[in-house]
Amino acid sequence: MNSWDKRRSFHLLKKNEKLLRELRNLDSRQCRETHKIAVFYVAEGQEDKHSILTNTGGSQAYEDFVAGLGWEVNLTNHCGFMGGLQKNKSTGLTTPYFATSTMEVIFHVSTRMPSESDDSLTKKLRHLGNDEVHIVWSEHTRDYRRGIIPTEFGDVLIVIYPMKNHMFSIQIMKKPEVPFFGPLFDGAIVNGKVLPIMVRATAINASRALKSLIPLYQNFYEERARYLQTIVQHHLEPTTFEDFAAQVFSPAPYHHLPPDAGSYPEVLPSETPTATQVDGADLASPMSPRTSKSRMSMKLRRSSGSANKS
Repeated sequence: MNSWDKRRSFHLLKKNEKLLRELRNLDSRQCRETHKIAVFYVAEGQEDKHSILTNTGGSQAYEDFVAGLGWEVNLTNHCGFMGGLQKNKSTGLTTPYFATSTMEVIFHVSTRMPSESDDSLTKKLRHLGNDEVHIVWSEHTRDYRRGIIPTEFGDVLIVIYPMKNHMFSIQIMKKPEVPFFGPLFDGAIVNGKVLPIMVRATAINASRALKSLIPLYQNFYEERARYLQTIVQHHLEPTTFEDFAAQVFSPAPYHHLPPDAGSYPEVLPSETPTATQVDGADLASPMSPRTSKSRMSMKLRRSSGSANKS
């Protein structure tokens, strides 16, 4: 049972410019779990970094797989999680994006990013290499080697090998310290109809497993709650709800005008007209029947007086 001190309550804050600025900062913070995942395409016979990164497209099976990872969004007007991609078209025009009410996932697809110049290749490798989870679609006859694209990250590799009858073999490579994740496992055989969904779920869980290794890591809701507590502590109005409600609903105190207030003479109680001092005729409205009747009677008396004189 909750004690009196732990009862449900809300806090009254001091409204100032600093509070409004911190609230705007709170609105700009992420309110959902975010993940960024790299996707590579390896054609048959490609065994070096340059040939893989310069691919601008893939087989039809690969394109269908990428389309199933999420919905294609235009980066120039995308309002969700960007994962480091730019709106100025320097990192591509579109990319797959997936989101729920509590999560956002963006995919850095190598075949969607420009590679016409050395500068664009460097920028592409920077985005792809910084992702901790890599999805590799390999149509090579030999198994994919981790060292083909050297990077400090890429702690988890999910490699897809096409097979016959629209089936696909899954190879998962991870560092020893990475915890177990699923639903796919090393050596799994998956049907093409569920391949994008299963690979996406496995990549998201792999990203979560990697984040769990970060010391003092906080989920987005924990970080947001902590920031809210900090705002309350810095701008708390020292009052109780009862006092606040009393100030809102109680009558405002009467303040007398200062002596030099000027042109508003104070009305003394003795000068205030009472009900016995006020004539009832004066209280009647000018347009009331009582006033009109008295005026007509006065006119009749005047006309009769004139007739008698004549």
